[in-house]
Amino acid sequence: MNGGMQNKNPQAAAITSALGYRFTIPNARILIYQVFAYSIIFLNMLGQLIMDFRRNSSNFTVSVSICALLLLLLVSWDRYLLRKKNRLQSLGIILLILGFRWYQYAMGWGFVVNVLLWFLYLVSRRQLTIFITADVISYPSFPVKKIPWDQVSNLILKDGILTIDLKNNKIYQHLVKEEDQDVSETEFNEFCRKQLKRSQSIVNGQ
Repeated sequence: MNGGMQNKNPQAAAITSALGYRFTIPNARILIYQVFAYSIIFLNMLGQLIMDFRRNSSNFTVSVSICALLLLLLVSWDRYLLRKKNRLQSLGIILLILGFRWYQYAMGWGFVVNVLLWFLYLVSRRQLTIFITADVISYPSFPVKKIPWDQVSNLILKDGILTIDLKNNKIYQHLVKEEDQDVSETEFNEFCRKQLKRSQSIVNGQ
């Protein structure tokens, strides 16, 4: 996941307590991952239909009809969810079911590949959350990146934009403001300032 600014408003949340702060940011690439999943589903169906055709399956016509109908229903339901509820359904179970079907053709490697793709798909759809505590900053890369305060040059929330500026010149920026965002930018920035000052004092004292 790169550090470029994302352009969509997130469902952000913050916990202003001794535990620190939590910001949920949007997964800007989730639509791309969904299209990728549909491509995998289509290739699975196509491959399995070709196997049926080569075996002169008596249910070939039925299989084609079922696959076409299933794909149409999945896409139609996703279009509805995206327009009405601004979200997408999970296709993970479909990937697993199609993976199991490869055993029907004595091709276990097809199942293994689908399980791997299923895992990557779930990882890509996970909720992206930044945790900021007095001890460490958890950034939602994969695996989660733990950033100690002594590696941070500056961390600030201004006009709804969270900026994490690292000493290695990497910058992570995310738009986190929405109408029901109740975190105080002043309090949060003061919290970050104290952690930066404390980490600098520890470094200088070594």
